[in-house]
Amino acid sequence: MKKVIIIGVDGATPDLINKWIKQDKLPNFKKIQKNGVYGKLKSTIPPFSAPAWTSIVTGCNPGKHGIYGFEKTVDQKSHLITSKYRKVPAIWNYLTYLGKKSIIINVPVSYPPVKINGAMITGLLTPSPDSDFTYPESIKKRLQKGDFGKYELESIWLEDFPRSHLAKNKPDKLLDILLKQMESRANAAIKLMKEINWDFTMVVLRGTDTAQHFLFHDDTLLYKCYKKVDELIGKIMGAEPESTFFIVSDHGFQKIKKILYPDNVLYRNNLLVPHNDPSKNVLTLFWNLIYRISRLILSIIPANKIKHSGILKNILFSSASKDKIYDLSKTKAFCTSEGRGIQINSEDSYSKGIVKREEFENIKNEIIKIFSELKDPETGKEFVSNVYRGNQIYGKNAHNPLDLVLDFKKGYTSSEGFRLPNNIFNVLNIEKKKFPILFGDDPVGRSGDHAPYGIFFAYGKNIKPANIIKEPSVEDILPTVFAEMDVAIPNNIDGKIHHEIFIKKPVIKTVDWKLYLSDKKILSTKEMEKINTLKNMFKSM
Repeated sequence: MKKVIIIGVDGATPDLINKWIKQDKLPNFKKIQKNGVYGKLKSTIPPFSAPAWTSIVTGCNPGKHGIYGFEKTVDQKSHLITSKYRKVPAIWNYLTYLGKKSIIINVPVSYPPVKINGAMITGLLTPSPDSDFTYPESIKKRLQKGDFGKYELESIWLEDFPRSHLAKNKPDKLLDILLKQMESRANAAIKLMKEINWDFTMVVLRGTDTAQHFLFHDDTLLYKCYKKVDELIGKIMGAEPESTFFIVSDHGFQKIKKILYPDNVLYRNNLLVPHNDPSKNVLTLFWNLIYRISRLILSIIPANKIKHSGILKNILFSSASKDKIYDLSKTKAFCTSEGRGIQINSEDSYSKGIVKREEFENIKNEIIKIFSELKDPETGKEFVSNVYRGNQIYGKNAHNPLDLVLDFKKGYTSSEGFRLPNNIFNVLNIEKKKFPILFGDDPVGRSGDHAPYGIFFAYGKNIKPANIIKEPSVEDILPTVFAEMDVAIPNNIDGKIHHEIFIKKPVIKTVDWKLYLSDKKILSTKEMEKINTLKNMFKSM
């Protein structure tokens, strides 16, 4: 069986890589492009890391695997998701059942780790260094001793504030932190691959995502980040030259021009009602003042004290609870999923829901019309490219999907929550219908945000050279990897196998995915061929 390595490069952007390949600045990417397969990889809708990486490792649409974002709103309260929210097996679960050994490093939404045949170090959404984030536990002890070099875990949101401060004041220092993090992931992968007789390895390098969020305006620093990725890819390929490589990203990136706050839109249209009228709320001025001095606070408190602070996380999620902000007895809809999703406050979905079943579709249609007709006041042009109904993109049998999903034209993005005008004195006399919905600045300091297409590269002895693949999707990675590994393809997946990338076309066997969870043994294609050969021999005797 062929050994396969997936190198994930979070947020890697095709346009940037192709530009630097043409300038001979990324030698390993250029080598792979010349001798392998490459193309743009279509992300999920919306193009978020949590659902996209989960689709990559399951082969399933978010409606089937149940992950739509980094958090889940349960009865108007926000909760960070974990791997326990995933409704279908991941690639390492399937391979463990088959007796194949996997090495899994830094894959987002893999916490908490599970018992696998191999080794696992969980990735983004791991709560803290004190948690049990490895399998087996002995790997955590080795990480703490420094056997793999300095290995720091990431956080989300809380870490964005110190990153924003660094990006503004010490961008070189921020980049240096990101490069060292990525190098530690690659070094851990190489070391474990030397120690374990493995069949499949997956390692995700995430520095590119953070760099592009905060440094997308600085081409020089971005290139340094991609250059390091190129070096690490070359290092991993040099350590395992006989393997087949798939290099993928969960989404791409683009420059932020404007940010929409959907809750502001819902407020202007009387669909969302805050507990207090912003124009008459004294606390409004207080919290604006606190926010404006927060950067000073962050420059004093060490970043590692912030990003793994349980107290700050509790404050964050307490303040994110919808019932603390909005009067749910009067609110008909609110946004979620970083401003890309809209949930109807229905009686069927929430204990404090007020929208009756018979008016559910009318509210949906009203919201679709409102957002579809929004125009940028500066250009006079519409900027919402689509308002999807959840079942349009997630399927009829999706696990608790978003009711509506917003998609934007290039340069526009969104943010969750209610945002006040930048000029705090305007709050006191502004009319609801004139409340701003679009902002040209990001409070956290982001200059880049996710785009719909990431990267796809494949390289190995059975991969066609200099071949362009046409729009594979994140769901296609698992079945295509399994085809190369001669592993039976689970029949529940949404992705397809890209036969055109292989020199020798794989013989495909599909199997009921639930058999992977049973006591029945699933045979590989080659094992089935041997059995059939023996059967034919006995028949001829």
